[in-house]
Amino acid sequence: MGMRVLFTSPPGLGHIHPMVPLARATAARGHDVLWATPADGVRHVEETGIAAVATGPAGLPGPAEVRRRYPELDALPPVEMPDVMFGKIFGALAAPQILPDLVRVALDWRPDLVVADAAEFAGHIVAAELGIPSVTKGFGALLPERRVRAAGEEVAPLWRSRGLDPRPYGGSYDHLYLDIYPPEFGFGAAAHVPHRQRLRPVADDGHVETSSPLPLPDPADAPLVYVTMGTVFNNPEVFEVVLAALHQLDVRALVTVGPEADPAVLGPQPGRVRIERYVPQALVLPRCDVVVSHAGSGTVLATAAHGLPQLCLPQGADQFLNAAAVESAGSGISLMPGGATAGAVRDAVVRLLGEPAFRCAAGGVSVSIASMPSPDDVAAVLETLP
Repeated sequence: MGMRVLFTSPPGLGHIHPMVPLARATAARGHDVLWATPADGVRHVEETGIAAVATGPAGLPGPAEVRRRYPELDALPPVEMPDVMFGKIFGALAAPQILPDLVRVALDWRPDLVVADAAEFAGHIVAAELGIPSVTKGFGALLPERRVRAAGEEVAPLWRSRGLDPRPYGGSYDHLYLDIYPPEFGFGAAAHVPHRQRLRPVADDGHVETSSPLPLPDPADAPLVYVTMGTVFNNPEVFEVVLAALHQLDVRALVTVGPEADPAVLGPQPGRVRIERYVPQALVLPRCDVVVSHAGSGTVLATAAHGLPQLCLPQGADQFLNAAAVESAGSGISLMPGGATAGAVRDAVVRLLGEPAFRCAAGGVSVSIASMPSPDDVAAVLETLP
């Protein structure tokens, strides 16, 4: 007999895309799947062929709004800010806006299981109210204990508002945690996460046919460096530093500035540099030699799955965790804010192109990822929970 499985996530593509393969695999096994996300995420989910419902308004608070409300955060060093910012964005601000609609959806649809993104905390509350299990699906590294504990404290009043006793970590680890990080990235056992299931990090990338044309610059025999800062952290100054570095090298560069950004902001470029708003990674990664990125989880894991060396330029959120993981695996180099000068970026790219150890280590991570349980394997595990 089929289950009803309610997936919940923030509206950002970095949270939606990694969850799509598991939702599809669950549906393919004969279960009813419904995805709850704030209004600006509904279209992105529906484009994948999965039914979606809006829970919470569009435009949930982002880092800029959090800094405005909590100006004391500006005194924190960049590497410490994510520990506080996470709880404020997803606990104090987002969850209260999502919960009322999510309660109505859950009480009407009556799911048998909730699968919540690791940054979505309202799903665990409605699951507890219905007396059903809730699963947490990681979107990258297992988040630091202190970070999730702080978010859990922020949502404790929401648990009480539904007549429930607050759970540690907002209920994130009460039943099962789905870990998409390969072992080589260095996050081992954690006492506060008693039930963990590996899941291969297969991300949906817009259903793009790999035969679609790719806007590659010339000359074809020069190494190709793919540069992306994701869809949120698209600071033109970072791109300018990277471009200044790549102009000094005999390489081609494909740069994506984000769907909402204007490539013209970066000015005219030589013929071996191509700047686009967006190019599906499924097209570019099989053809490039090095990836330079913000170290967002999706990009880091997709690059690792393709066995490519990478240069990480973390800006915020979980990016510092990802950058440290890449370095610990020996598959890339990380430059922290303030240290990512044009000279440092140039030297790092030269090393990544020229030193075989980076590609060898990246290849090992790729093999490990390929051996992790597939979305279908994990969907079968979910069937054992209700």
